[in-house]
Amino acid sequence: MIRLTFIFFSILFSLNVLAQTAPADYQQAYQKGERALRDKKYDLAREYFAPLTSARYQNELAPYSHYFMALACLKSDRLAESRTYLRQLESRYPNWSKIADARYLYANVLLEEDQFTAGVDALKRLPEARMKQDIESLEAYYLAQCTNLSTLRQLHTKYPNDAIIAENLVALIQRNSTNKADLDLAARLTTRFSLKPRTAPTASGTPVVTTPKGKKSAYTIAVLFPFRMNELNSANNQFVVDLYEGIRVAVKKLQSEGITVNVLAYEVDNTAESMQKVFGDPQFQQSDVLIGPLYPVTYELATSWAAERNIPIVNPISTNSSLLENQTYLVQPSVESQARLLFQFSQRFTPKSTYIAYGNTRQDSLLAATYAQVAKTNGVQVLGMKRGRSESLAVELKGKKPGHILAAFTGSGEGPGVISWNRSTNLGVPLLVPYEAFNTNTSPASTFSGSNIYFFDSMFSSDTDPAVLDFRQKYMTQVNTLPSNYAYLGYDTMLFFGRMLGKYGNDFTKGLKSQSYKDGYTLGGFDYRQSTDNQNFNVLKFSNYQFIQVK
Repeated sequence: MIRLTFIFFSILFSLNVLAQTAPADYQQAYQKGERALRDKKYDLAREYFAPLTSARYQNELAPYSHYFMALACLKSDRLAESRTYLRQLESRYPNWSKIADARYLYANVLLEEDQFTAGVDALKRLPEARMKQDIESLEAYYLAQCTNLSTLRQLHTKYPNDAIIAENLVALIQRNSTNKADLDLAARLTTRFSLKPRTAPTASGTPVVTTPKGKKSAYTIAVLFPFRMNELNSANNQFVVDLYEGIRVAVKKLQSEGITVNVLAYEVDNTAESMQKVFGDPQFQQSDVLIGPLYPVTYELATSWAAERNIPIVNPISTNSSLLENQTYLVQPSVESQARLLFQFSQRFTPKSTYIAYGNTRQDSLLAATYAQVAKTNGVQVLGMKRGRSESLAVELKGKKPGHILAAFTGSGEGPGVISWNRSTNLGVPLLVPYEAFNTNTSPASTFSGSNIYFFDSMFSSDTDPAVLDFRQKYMTQVNTLPSNYAYLGYDTMLFFGRMLGKYGNDFTKGLKSQSYKDGYTLGGFDYRQSTDNQNFNVLKFSNYQFIQVK
């Protein structure tokens, strides 16, 4: 409420002239109310201003009486009354010279009531040129108090270019969420808005202990995950547990291959302090590879620390291309790589045109937009791009028939609806759809049938692959449950980088760039020849009741 004091005295300054035209009794009551407000006697101020807001008064001071009555109500925590007086002011005096200040006060009341969406909406309607600093101060003050992640997500969707919303959304994710989609969103926003940790100490001051390069008898890999051991029953945190269990199975596999890897597991959550604590561990300083951390704040600190020591960092879950620096390796292809690889596959279709439909997630819209850009750059016509599944696609296409359709709907369970929609269009053109949009364990085989339906994925495991069967058996023996996709991901991550250490030592960059590695991995393998994000990407078809890779 910093601006309110300024507004109060600014408005009082103009009253010395205006008061002369008001009736004497009105002016006397007004001055008493003003004095009470100045002395922070808000209950007394309301007693003086309340009768002055009557509709029978039409003098120059009447709109000021409404404003100060609303302010006194706000200051005495009578928020509903404050809104009522401000709406009354707006209705009776819409052309008042200070109406923007009244609207600012109205936004203040809404935010004080925790009506964050309505409050920000009200701020957005104010004249930004004159009030920009005050608007940003009020928005920043109240959004820092918002503890509802869904509210901040919705505000970001509505105002994607608002840095204050983005900063508070990232901060709340870092405090409260271990959801993969939230972590990825926080990473993207941190990069886009160049956000810095609010209380993040830097890694400076930590002694630089350089690990000798070359082959060793044993290697150390530090796993930096938000394990949150007291929250292991949380569904949002299960993917972290699964990743780590897969890593543990891989360590035993490596041992059987004559490669000794010592895994150091650290609790690194969303706080800079958790990362700083790890820096001080002498064992950690001997690390050859880091897997994680998963949060933007701790990731930024870890990359700074690792860059000084020329230590690779592996991120198993992110698809954010902005992380590809300072020897960071993404286990999954970035969204940009996915779009490029998918486009290369689509070049077998004719005519050279496409239609793009996409879902409601940021991943959906980003993949759709990137794919459209790649297509246009390569001379392929984009006949249309639309959020959702158009029920009048034939009308939209105006008689044109695309060479293929990209349906970027990654939401769980959305796949069957996409297939039904595609069939209803009667276009009969190839359809590209994410494999992850289907629950393959519960959907009938008829869902996937069709000669022109192609499924794409970067985390596909074939039930007939010997490596998959071997891992599944070992995982069930060790963990006593079936592995999830994240268990496969953790297994492949540790197995691959452990093998790179065993074959090339801890300076394995040349080994990564020398070839692709396909054999012995559950999710298809690794290919870092062109980039430090894995270029392994699967396009599948359903045939003879199973999914097979399309070459």
